[in-house]
Amino acid sequence: MNSLAAACFFFLGMHWIVSGSPLRAPIVKIFGETLFKVLFSISIFIALIWMGLAYKAAPYMATWGTAEALKPVSAVLIFFTFLLLPMSIFDKNPTLMGLVPPDQVSTRGMVRITRHAGLIGLGLWGLAHFMVNGDWASHLLFGTIAFEGLIAPMNLDRKYRARYGESWDKFTEQTSYLPFVAILNKRNKLVLSELNIWAALAGIVLFLVVLNYHQSWFGGSPLS
Repeated sequence: MNSLAAACFFFLGMHWIVSGSPLRAPIVKIFGETLFKVLFSISIFIALIWMGLAYKAAPYMATWGTAEALKPVSAVLIFFTFLLLPMSIFDKNPTLMGLVPPDQVSTRGMVRITRHAGLIGLGLWGLAHFMVNGDWASHLLFGTIAFEGLIAPMNLDRKYRARYGESWDKFTEQTSYLPFVAILNKRNKLVLSELNIWAALAGIVLFLVVLNYHQSWFGGSPLS
């Protein structure tokens, strides 16, 4: 369990202490933006592998046990995860690893719905597993992922506001952190034709495949 806790701390620390704090600027000054991103990506990959291996080796210490009644809710959240993740990569978005400045972005497609679709999808995946798996190892692993996916966008917004200033504010006026908020507030509108239908279909197919093989692959049925 200590190894899992350390892996989760390393994962969060890389995001919040290294990349998401004032410490990032002097590190980038030493290594350069490109090398920093490469090293950061390698560190996160290592953290995820470490988390997975430590979770597999962790002892089972029950809290509320398996929440069978919440499995249908969990499946719905996972379905949205499989939609959001592939659909989030096809629209220009300044929050996608900071590759495009906000003044070069036309808010369209998934960005109309949320500027953090990938992270929200990741957070929903973590939350879906957290609520069903009532044991300490699952709380650590899936709680870490849910926290990073659902709370980290706030830190990203702060970082990009400091980096881009007025152009970031103009961008965020047209979109929202939480899905559909900008549309409900009439700061934007939903345009279904702009959404990538092939990415959505790929996500649905992958969801059905995982739903069908989840028990044989991971040892637990997502529905019963």
